[in-house]
Amino acid sequence: MKHYKILFAVFSATSLSFVGWFTILQTIDPFSTDSFSRIMFYVFALIFLWGVFAMCFFYLRKSNNDNEKLKNLFSSIRQGLVISIGFIGLAVLRTIDVLNLLSASVYVIALILIEFYYSSKGSNYA
Repeated sequence: MKHYKILFAVFSATSLSFVGWFTILQTIDPFSTDSFSRIMFYVFALIFLWGVFAMCFFYLRKSNNDNEKLKNLFSSIRQGLVISIGFIGLAVLRTIDVLNLLSASVYVIALILIEFYYSSKGSNYA
């Protein structure tokens, strides 16, 4: 599969999730909402951030041939997911009032170790 088709799918999912996230942001009162609305807010925000980070990381990398572009795209998607899970996870911890310096540090270190694990595997996991 060509990298531009995957990029189009990432862009489409990012755009749709932004519309959903913005709709929830405009219509739901965060102080008097149910848990389903909060979960949907975080899911749409996760997908939106994932796509934004993945596209930014892909365009920051310079590559010449299609094979290298595809490899860079997959690693950008993985890194975008890890960073967006980091941001959304910290926001969820803040929402349930358990975020402090120790819990945030442990959470960020765990995400860094996960990224190191997958980046050390090489091309098997992109």
